[in-house]
Amino acid sequence: MNPRRRSNPSGVAAALWMLAAVPIFAGADCGDGIGFRLPDPNVRVIAFGDSTTAGPSMMQYVEYLPDLLGEPENAFSNEGMGGETTTEGVARLQSLLNGGYLPNADTIIIWEGGNDIIDFIQAHDPFIAISPNDGLYPFGDELQQQLDATAANLASEIGAARAAGLNVLIATYFFIPEEIFTCNATPLDVIFPGQARVANDYTERLNESIRNLAAVEQATLIDIATLDDTLRGDLSNYENCNHLSAAGNAIAAQQIAESL
Repeated sequence: MNPRRRSNPSGVAAALWMLAAVPIFAGADCGDGIGFRLPDPNVRVIAFGDSTTAGPSMMQYVEYLPDLLGEPENAFSNEGMGGETTTEGVARLQSLLNGGYLPNADTIIIWEGGNDIIDFIQAHDPFIAISPNDGLYPFGDELQQQLDATAANLASEIGAARAAGLNVLIATYFFIPEEIFTCNATPLDVIFPGQARVANDYTERLNESIRNLAAVEQATLIDIATLDDTLRGDLSNYENCNHLSAAGNAIAAQQIAESL
């Protein structure tokens, strides 16, 4: 065998090798946190957020939307990332949109910001002892700075989505039961009723910020907080203090479907 032919493949073989390699390089992980993936032209609706979108329950809200809306399952993409802050979300969303992975998407649901507040509480009041509504609350300026930063990041996400031609919906957060409840976000892995009340005061501050942002940006608001009586009326709607269960996600999905 001619060794020159073995080390120098024919033009046809080289062309075939290059064609085979293109999808790999196009979907390769370039450090953007997306990982290997190929474009999916079927997706129309992007569910983007933290573990409210991709959490520990058996069913996420986005999994209920196909039946509720009479659409195929592959028309929806769950792009949630557990533990993500809005700072991380801005970068990840931009990478997702720039990568062309969902070229025919026309709508995005943004449900993010909760981890910003969790991180803030863990840094300033890990035992969740002082309500931000308390007249003697010592971290008012710092909390407002965090809420402003969260709103700015969410505004950046809305701007990036609109630049990609997407219709934007943004969601508020649910309140948690004022019970002794499993909670790995606290030092004792449980949350007590008084702590839950304080945590809900923080959630309401975040929700006010999200509502104001939706009005300013003219984004469609999905006010999940208005489901409070239904959600907290049954503990089985919660997986733990941070996440809805499959039953709770089904309730949230109803409101999200109506907004869509």
